[in-house]
Amino acid sequence: MAKPLCELKKSLKKDTKAYSLLIRSPTHVCRKCGRSANSKRLLCKPTKLD
Repeated sequence: MAKPLCELKKSLKKDTKAYSLLIRSPTHVCRKCGRSANSKRLLCKPTKLD
């Protein structure tokens, strides 16, 4: 299982290109931390965007 973005925030600050690939064209948003991503497995409490 992939780690959610909220757990990867320190490592993603160093690699902004990798981060931008994960959040490009978001399909889900996290109800807990407010982050958005293009895969629900990258979020801790995902909900689908309309």
